[in-house]
Amino acid sequence: MTRPSWILPDGMEECLPDEAWAIEDGRRQCLDLFRKSDFGLIMPPMVEYLDGLTSGVGQDLSDQIMVITDRVSGRLMGIRPDMTPQAARIDAHALNESGTTRLCYCGSVLRAVASGGEPSRSPLQLGAEIFGNPDLSADIEVVQLALDTVRLFTDEPLMIDFGHAGALKSVLVKQSATFQAKALDALARKDLDALATLEQTVPEIAVFKDAYGELDTVMQRSESVALLQKACADITEVKRGLNADQVSWYCDLGETHGFNYHTGLVFGIYSLKGDQLLVRGGRYDHVGESFGRARAATGFSADLKTLVRLAN
Repeated sequence: MTRPSWILPDGMEECLPDEAWAIEDGRRQCLDLFRKSDFGLIMPPMVEYLDGLTSGVGQDLSDQIMVITDRVSGRLMGIRPDMTPQAARIDAHALNESGTTRLCYCGSVLRAVASGGEPSRSPLQLGAEIFGNPDLSADIEVVQLALDTVRLFTDEPLMIDFGHAGALKSVLVKQSATFQAKALDALARKDLDALATLEQTVPEIAVFKDAYGELDTVMQRSESVALLQKACADITEVKRGLNADQVSWYCDLGETHGFNYHTGLVFGIYSLKGDQLLVRGGRYDHVGESFGRARAATGFSADLKTLVRLAN
């Protein structure tokens, strides 16, 4: 049977007037919040040369890029699946500022397949990034801004889930790609049997087996472990610096998301009512290295359509 021409591809969606106006109102509220926090708005192009989109932080997104051919140059181009690599390129080259740079954005992205449990392949990505500040003050600012952004749309109970890439990277960086893949898979699935096998080769893996759960509990049993002390100290300081109400705290020091590019504290903000990821972010220092200018960086992103739907 021929598929009717009016049916959209899987994972694509259209917003009708009521929702579209709500999304536009939400966009304005978010950008006003970012502007008051001294973030500069950027509007990168939807399409770039493929090698630009897959540099640095974009490497993990390469399988999400829809590839097309530029009829002018003959070169391969990609439709952006994420705006973070574009923000890093703009910071490194178009702006090239010496101090701290704050950038924000809101625009459509396109993904080859749905990811992260979300059915949509066409999110309206909202985000903010701080470049050039290696201090935890930037991490606190980013997490607070992410939380304030969510609070524009809902006052329901939330969960903040902290992780830290530093300890896990220090353990796995010297291992083979095959071992890394097995360890990341076992940690993501919390497969204790697989981790027990892996720790026969790399004993340090054992410290991550129970380094997740309610935040205070994880801190109590992990802060005396030498390998995890910096992660615990960073997370404790960031939490202390936040103004957060109706929030539950969770922690996973073996968090694997973004392993290839995250370098420090990472976090997610979840809706407890809907058991849904709303915001994801973290530190990814040296992000501009592939563009010829290494910079400390931390930021977050969210699907604006998901946030707006919280209010309905």
